[in-house]
Amino acid sequence: MKKANCIVLFLFVSISIFGQRVVFPNQNPINPYLDDPSFLALNGRYNMTGIIQASDTNISNTSQYVNAQLAPFDNFAFGLDYSNHSYQIYHYTQLFLNTRFKFNLGNEFNYINLGASIGIDRVNENRSSNDNSFSSVYKLGAHYTNFNLTIGGFLTTYPIQNDLSLAPIEPLTSSDGYTAYAAYRIRVSDNLRITPMAKYNSYSDLNIVEGAANINYKGNYELALSYKDDYSFNATISGRFFKYFRVSYSIESALGSQNFNRVHSVGVSVDLTPKEQEIPEWLANVKRSREKLGRRKKEKKPEPIITETVEQTSETEDIAEDFITETNTEKTNASDTPVMSEDSPSDIENGVLKSGYYIILGSFVNENNANKEVERLKSQGIYARAGRKTGDKFYYIYVDRYDDKELAVERTFSKQKEDGFNKVWLLRIK
Repeated sequence: MKKANCIVLFLFVSISIFGQRVVFPNQNPINPYLDDPSFLALNGRYNMTGIIQASDTNISNTSQYVNAQLAPFDNFAFGLDYSNHSYQIYHYTQLFLNTRFKFNLGNEFNYINLGASIGIDRVNENRSSNDNSFSSVYKLGAHYTNFNLTIGGFLTTYPIQNDLSLAPIEPLTSSDGYTAYAAYRIRVSDNLRITPMAKYNSYSDLNIVEGAANINYKGNYELALSYKDDYSFNATISGRFFKYFRVSYSIESALGSQNFNRVHSVGVSVDLTPKEQEIPEWLANVKRSREKLGRRKKEKKPEPIITETVEQTSETEDIAEDFITETNTEKTNASDTPVMSEDSPSDIENGVLKSGYYIILGSFVNENNANKEVERLKSQGIYARAGRKTGDKFYYIYVDRYDDKELAVERTFSKQKEDGFNKVWLLRIK
């Protein structure tokens, strides 16, 4: 009898140990700001996200997340996080105020983001006056990005649940720990990006090595897969609808020595960004094109690349992949180069741009948007024109046009040195 009691006791203790589950937000592969404040509003958007996470068991085991993000400036954002985790009669609640600062390191694709959160948490028992008092909690995160490479980590506090009905009911607990990660984004095409990631998680008595991959299509659809060694497998999918709404779903299954029930998660995100906060269409196009250059090495005096054709990909336009890179060239006398003005002859023949070399500032699919941008530039004292190429859906905003290649190249280099024009590129139309 004594031996039997020891075996039963051992089983209960074992179940309690192996049944413990760190409650990672299941949708953090597509919403990294859920646990890392350095990703807060990194896309410059105002949005609100709500997520419900539940186990497919009769035991009451659910989590709810609400996250709000505001990005009044590109280098600063703040937000609010609320989460509530339930296991039978126990509840664990967290409330955070978040902030993020961005530090550019030479260009828009080389930067450091620092994030910090401070808040309160509480564990309480239903129908009990023995509520734990509030205590302070925090999150710290940082990541460095250089074009497609991202390296970072964060400190945070996760709740720990016990999912097994055979295990003794114990109060929910929380554990401080850290996660370190490295990711590299691979641009398969203009519409498809794959980002593999390696992570190391250390919480409670668990040290988890994780491999993950995020597949992003057109910026509107995402699939993320995460494998945590001897812990769980997690798959997440999301899609954007009607421009302002994103719906997501994920499922997590235990692996190895873990023995918790499958966890499902459903989320909805609403984009609240006002129109006046959105960057101009042409600037978004230029940023996408500059990103394609990646880590292209600079040569002392390379031959400028002139675009002859434009790759058409999707309704969200991408301008030409190749354009003139900034280089150290011999100084030219800008005053000797003719510039376009209102007195210059029209460049339109039969409704399209005639042959020549055009110094391009940006592009639009919608003609009205292109004309509005031309007027906006004129109001700032910048003379520009818009036109379309034969068989092309884009309307190009250009600030100069030349018949002579060498003259166009000199003018482009000169223009790139002017404030606000460092991203212009040269388009050749035959």
